[in-house]
Parts: sequence; structure tokens; C-alpha cells
Amino acid sequence: MRFSFDQLAVFVMAAREKSFTATGRRLGKAQSAVSMAIADLEVDLGVELFSREGRYPVLTPQGQALLEEAEAILSRCASLQERASALVSAAETQLTLAVEDAFPAGELVPVLQDLHARHPGVRLDLAQPSGVELVEMVRSGDAALGLGCARANYPTGIGFCRLGQVTLINVARHDHPLARQQQRVRFSQLADHLQLLLAAQTEHLLTSEYLSSPKRWYVHSQVALIELLKRGIGWSMVPRRLIAAELAAGELKELQLQAYPFTDWNVGLDLVWRMEARPGAVATWLKAELAARNVVA
Repeated sequence: MRFSFDQLAVFVMAAREKSFTATGRRLGKAQSAVSMAIADLEVDLGVELFSREGRYPVLTPQGQALLEEAEAILSRCASLQERASALVSAAETQLTLAVEDAFPAGELVPVLQDLHARHPGVRLDLAQPSGVELVEMVRSGDAALGLGCARANYPTGIGFCRLGQVTLINVARHDHPLARQQQRVRFSQLADHLQLLLAAQTEHLLTSEYLSSPKRWYVHSQVALIELLKRGIGWSMVPRRLIAAELAAGELKELQLQAYPFTDWNVGLDLVWRMEARPGAVATWLKAELAARNVVA
């Protein structure tokens, strides 16, 4: 094997950035060094990875086919480095875990019980970020790991593992005008009423129709949002598991949407981390335990 780890890293970054100049900025290299690394890799592999005919480099079919292999190699190398770091590192005395409201606490508690039993001297800080704060906390190193709603695109340098999904439903109090009507609810009718939006969840909804209402409140706590719903203030989309008792008692009612009569809104739940981090023994153990969870809520 003649190609190097560094060449693979440049190739993967260039595929993500779609620009050799931008790749150089991200990696702290000159654009000429990026171009040479990719050219050398093409010679070593015997295939053309990028077409350079246009203004920006474009992956060739061969480059696209090899990109997944290169990403897998880099991922395994990062895993090897992470494991090695954990073996020689002392256990951390403090660890921050960022958890969005949407992540079911019941899935997290057993892991944290094991963490306390194994490492009773570790101080755990459970942070509750909202919106983009989760990824930013992980990327900046303010949190070792993050748990929350899946993103369509993670920033460069952020690794993730899909743990499962959460089912969201549209609800209002039983005597709310939307809940009382006999027909299925149209989007235009939703727009006539106040919508409550959980800040940490808004950007992860799979459709933009829900964001068209001119009447909206942004709430940063799932508990507060549910209390507002129970008071008859607005309608919202919330995890079904969190309001199971209220639905069973008839206090809250699920809204049946005309455009989506048979659709459950499922949002992925991810574990995220900073790929360049060198976690200690505790963070490495916690990451492995969380990654093994199968979360369906």
C-alpha cells in the first residue's frame, strides 16, 4: 500500500468541501498541497477521483465509489486512536453530557446508573441545550458527548451514531377549536391558531408546512410546552411518549391531518461526538454504552 492516511483525509475533506481551496483552509494546508495530495492518491490508486473540468472539482463515479471506503478507513483509524488514548488515560474527574429534551430520559438512566457504579468519583454534568447549541457544545469541547434529534448534515469533524427514533404527533387540548372539529385538519386551519415550537426540535422537522403559521411561540422546555398545551394555549408537535397519560385521559387530543392521514412523524435520535477529541476512559466507556442502545420512543 503506497497511499497514506493523510492523503485519504485530504480526499474525504475535499469530497465534503467540494473545493480544494476550502479543503486547504479546513486542514491548514496550501491549496497546492491539497491538489498534490489528491493527484498522488490518484496515481497510487490508479483512478481519477475528481473531474477538474469545471470551476470546482467534482467526484468521478470512481471517486464516489471509493469515498465510502476511505471514510470507513478513517473511521476505523479514529476508533483505534480513541481506544489507545483511553488505555493510557486516567479516568476523568468531570464529564459533561449534553442531552436535548426530545431524548427519552428512561433510556439514559440505566446507563448513568452503571456509570455511577463503575466510576463513583466522576462528577457528571447533564446539560440541556437547545437548537444548534448541542452540536456547538460538542464541537467546542464543552460537552464530551451529545444526545438529541438527528441533523440532516453535521459539521465537519462531528461523528454520529443513530440510536433510534422518536415519534411526534400533533396535539391540542380536547376543547381547542382544532381538536373539536369533526373533519381532518388542513394546513390552512393550523395557520389560524397559535403554534408552540420547541426550539431544539424545530430545525429537525421533515416538512416546512408546520413553519408557515404566522402565530408562533418558541419554547425552550418540553415540560413548559406541555403545560401550555394542557392550559389550552395553542397546538404543537410533541413526542407521543411524553403525553401518553394525557392522551389516555382525554385531556389532550391528537390532531388528524388531512394531508397526512397515515403518517407517523419519526425523527432520528443521534449520539454525537468530536472526532478529533481524545477521550479518557470514562467518556470512552460511556460512548460505547450509549452507542449500543436501541431507542424507540
